[in-house]
Amino acid sequence: MLNRKIYLFLFYLILFINGCATVPRQPVIAPGQGIYHTVGSGQTIYRIAKTYNVDIQELMRINRINDPTHIEVGQKLFIPGAKVPLPVEVYRPIPQELVEKLVGPKHLSSQRCYITIHHSATLEGNAECFDRYHRHRKMGGLFYHFVIGNGRGSGDGEIEVGWRWKRQEEVNRPYDIQICLVGNFNKELVSNAQFDALVKLIRVLCRQYNIPLENIRRHQDVADKFTECPGSNFPFYQLLTELKQN
Repeated sequence: MLNRKIYLFLFYLILFINGCATVPRQPVIAPGQGIYHTVGSGQTIYRIAKTYNVDIQELMRINRINDPTHIEVGQKLFIPGAKVPLPVEVYRPIPQELVEKLVGPKHLSSQRCYITIHHSATLEGNAECFDRYHRHRKMGGLFYHFVIGNGRGSGDGEIEVGWRWKRQEEVNRPYDIQICLVGNFNKELVSNAQFDALVKLIRVLCRQYNIPLENIRRHQDVADKFTECPGSNFPFYQLLTELKQN
């Protein structure tokens, strides 16, 4: 028994020395491969990646960031390939009056009952490229009434109004408003800008068309739809809580 205890002690000691029991360290990056950017007030990792033309997933990997919405002012992020620090545009919430202008006045001839939320299941995109893809799939063009960008293809939190909304043309479910957020929320999180824009957009639509909160749903909640859309990371219940506050 004593020999067994000594053997186990030596075994774990070797593991510790070899680093298996150590805390993961920041990656060792050779000099000259990039610079450090100090996060400023109002800056998001989406806008930082866009400014430096760096893939956001690679930027998160290098800096060991799991949640892109949780970066702090003063935090230093290594930017691979960059030569000098660049000014990053700060995140400014979309004004409520702009959202109301994008939605436009209530269409008296239209009856609206539901709002269904989707994700694009892509890491980038915009209304134009989704329209091309949907036409290729014989869907008659852009399926969604509204598309909310993530900074990769359109602005982070930018609301694009689809042609179906402008013409008041239905999709395959009458009286249903379709909103798509760009991103794959099985792999990433909704950006702060996207979430803010979504809340404001839904508030305008609910007010104009008297849509109750219980009729706001995820694509996966539609009967007979076997899908994970809008992804396991989509903050649906946080959205409902936010909407209940006003």
